[in-house]
Amino acid sequence: MSKFAILRTSAGLEITASDLHLAVLRESMGRLRLAHLATITGFVQMADEEKKRAVSELVKKHGIAPARVHLSLLRENGIVRQIEFPVEVRERLQSAVGLQIEALSPWPLAEIHWDCSHAAPGKGAKTFLATVVIIPKALLDPWIQFFRSVGLPLSGASLSSVACAHGASVLWPEGKPAIILACEPGSVAGSLVQTEKLDSLTISGTETAIQFRSAAERLLSMGRVADPDAVRLVVYGSSAASVEGVPPLRLPLESADPAAGRQFGVIAAAFGGMRRGPFNTNLVPRDLRYRRSQLQLIPTYVLITLTVLMGLAMLVREPYQMVLYASRIDSEIQRVAPEVRDVSAQEAELNQLSEKYRVLASHFQKRDQNVEALLEMSRVLPPATWLTNYTYQNEMFTISGFADSASEVQKLIEDSPLFKDAQFTASVTRDPVGKDRFALRMNLEVRQ
Repeated sequence: MSKFAILRTSAGLEITASDLHLAVLRESMGRLRLAHLATITGFVQMADEEKKRAVSELVKKHGIAPARVHLSLLRENGIVRQIEFPVEVRERLQSAVGLQIEALSPWPLAEIHWDCSHAAPGKGAKTFLATVVIIPKALLDPWIQFFRSVGLPLSGASLSSVACAHGASVLWPEGKPAIILACEPGSVAGSLVQTEKLDSLTISGTETAIQFRSAAERLLSMGRVADPDAVRLVVYGSSAASVEGVPPLRLPLESADPAAGRQFGVIAAAFGGMRRGPFNTNLVPRDLRYRRSQLQLIPTYVLITLTVLMGLAMLVREPYQMVLYASRIDSEIQRVAPEVRDVSAQEAELNQLSEKYRVLASHFQKRDQNVEALLEMSRVLPPATWLTNYTYQNEMFTISGFADSASEVQKLIEDSPLFKDAQFTASVTRDPVGKDRFALRMNLEVRQ
């Protein structure tokens, strides 16, 4: 049995000294929910036909379909034994217990149903504890036939002490010790659960409060519990409300109100069809256990598979479209790549020609400016002026030479429409013959 299921339903039935209790659990994605709780009061004292009618009405009212139905019977209907085995026997536990079952049972072997369970041994453990449950066929077989006749065929059955121990190990897996007390009129049945160890007893009497305290004290003594305050207390049953100072226990189940704790026994029975554990025993013989045909689940599995496939298709649709779109773009790029390369080559060639043209045009433009500047200087400069150096760069002219008056040369050039910003680049000096030695820099006037 898997630990978690997508959707699973299990029903528990508990027969007490007088009543029949029903609980339905539903599990979805590992989350447990209490779906139904019901009681048929005075069930045990009813006639057979009245019992069938009452159960049939209950099944119809809550819409319970045959699924996993586990029955819990009174602890006094059978016996529970715990035996220590070497870890080497673990894989052959059924055979090992079978060899000892006659010694354990007060009834003949042919007249009993029995089963055993155990917890996984700890790392390095040399022994483990097995729980053996035995019940006479005469007590269990009539209930198997009865519930099959009312549309609730049993998948399993156990004694109440073992069923409660299994329920406690499932609900509180941390392993904290638990005392479970079933308070019914005339008796209190108690169990002490410590990991894989189980102690149980029943105290009869009419004073429930006194029986309750006595059962709790004896269980603590039997289990040698060092710290009673560290023990979880579970009290349930029709007389549980008469025990003062014990508040209802809130069960860790969805939709379970505080009052649901008062029916812990039947809820624990329902866990027989949900989870495995050290106390998960089943007294119903394998050939009599109800099993739902897996063929009925084929349409469900098909629908789940189709839903998953549709979800996957929706998830991969967009990435697939992007891959397909990218592939088409790559194909189109490869198709036009030769033409693009030709255009790129022509563009590069055109750029080279454009650069050559620009250089050539600039050269001719500067040549015209040089000629024009020289003609203008020859026009404006006095005849007695000599130029010893002439340069032109970035529309800036530099001249140096000799003149009768350097300041007159500067003024003549500045007044020219072709030049502007005429400035001396060095101090004017006078040579021995009386001439001014000068160096001038001017810019070319930009024409509009």
